[in-house]
Amino acid sequence: MEPDPDSNPQPGSPRRERWQENPGTGVVRQTMDLIVMLCLGVLLFRTFSAEAYVVPTGSMAPTLLGHHRELTCPNCRFTFVIGLDEEGHQPHAVCPNCGKDGLDGVAAVECNGDRVLVQKFLFDFRSPRRWEVAVFHFPGDPTQAYVKRVVGLPGESVQVRGGDVYIDGRIARKTPAELQAMQILVHDGRFVPDDSDRFPRWDYLRGWPRRPLPTGWRREGTAFVHEPVSRIPGVYEPEDWLQYHHWDPVLGRYGPVRDHYAYNGGDLGADNTIPDLALDASLELGADVDSLSVRLRSGGDRFVVRLPVNEAGESRTPVQVARNGRRVTIRSVVDPFQGAGPAPWPRTVRLEASVVDHRLRVAIDGQPLFEPIDYDDPTSGPPPDESPVAIGVRGGRVAVRDLKLYRDVYYTSTLGGIPRHPHGVTEPWTLGPDDYFVLGDNSPVSSDSRFWGGSPVVPRSMFLGKPFLVHLPGQVVALEVFGRSVYWVPDPRRIRYIH
Repeated sequence: MEPDPDSNPQPGSPRRERWQENPGTGVVRQTMDLIVMLCLGVLLFRTFSAEAYVVPTGSMAPTLLGHHRELTCPNCRFTFVIGLDEEGHQPHAVCPNCGKDGLDGVAAVECNGDRVLVQKFLFDFRSPRRWEVAVFHFPGDPTQAYVKRVVGLPGESVQVRGGDVYIDGRIARKTPAELQAMQILVHDGRFVPDDSDRFPRWDYLRGWPRRPLPTGWRREGTAFVHEPVSRIPGVYEPEDWLQYHHWDPVLGRYGPVRDHYAYNGGDLGADNTIPDLALDASLELGADVDSLSVRLRSGGDRFVVRLPVNEAGESRTPVQVARNGRRVTIRSVVDPFQGAGPAPWPRTVRLEASVVDHRLRVAIDGQPLFEPIDYDDPTSGPPPDESPVAIGVRGGRVAVRDLKLYRDVYYTSTLGGIPRHPHGVTEPWTLGPDDYFVLGDNSPVSSDSRFWGGSPVVPRSMFLGKPFLVHLPGQVVALEVFGRSVYWVPDPRRIRYIH
């Protein structure tokens, strides 16, 4: 192959002289070529791979948001969103983190509905999967595109019962990744309310409610720190508990965790008690900590998981799980602190614990301590007046940070608080060989398979694709630019993948 004679012009040649006279011509040409190729790439990508949609409503909140406002609570500095109706009116604003009321006059930033990129033709190659977000033509009006979460697959019997989805008579359980994608924040310990001294969300208990002993817990900024306390010789050493107490944002008092959505505001009641909760926290453990415990309530069930930390030799007890005071047999036990030795201390770990879909899970740094414990016979009756989650310590110094409490989606039998005749609630609905059952994450206000007139199913042929990215999110802000008003500015904080 011979070199191109024009690729390196010689001095004095016409091409070299023209380049010297207009040195910017080559740069401009390359820039224009790049822009043209980029536009063609985007056009081809949108034509053959992805298509953009705007989410108009909050039926999938908080996973996907419709037209909404963003405001910051003056009591705890927690930022949350509240939905807007078609006329741009917002419901009564209540902080979901601390329950602060009277926020209607707080300054808010108006935001557009989420813009999502949808992976087209994916379902031409594989079937939609359970707990997957999907876009489809609404069977009642094929000109409209809906976005919901797939819960029922072809040939299955689907029923919504007690807030959960049952498939062929058995509860449909989520994987840890699916749970993380769907869980709804109830309380974030990083945002301390100004009224926490008057209405504490966390308190301490060492010993027994009627015979409390001195506690080693104290608050230190947004963290909780436990220091060693004097032990009484000859007396059994009880856990020193850090306990959460839920402040009901709608009722304005302590109570159980309910299916409240900040997006829907305080006007819509939250009548359903949530048994499915998850705890996430960062723990710094000292070398003098004997054991760590976590306690979780799920309806009438009480689970306590005890984990040895620095117990040594024959005195080291194994990982233990108790349900309602009785030991539970566990399998595939992992002791993350066994053999750690003195060198790594203090050691920071991430604790994850959940009771969701009648399944108990506990993990340290993403490593499960044991195989999930399924309890298909949940204890009936109302939950007792006790904190839903707590962290217990025996021994020395522990610092707990980034405490977060989540809840699972609770699927309701009413739409907007109004009783209906829902499909697949009072009795199972059997799906055909090509049918799917879909539900919205914002269950109290989601018009989905439960409430559609006629048939509640979505045929596979009506699926458009899978949304995978929230892109080009923006805020509605009035700006004066060169004498013109601009009302939309990008908000890169809200760019996120959809799970």
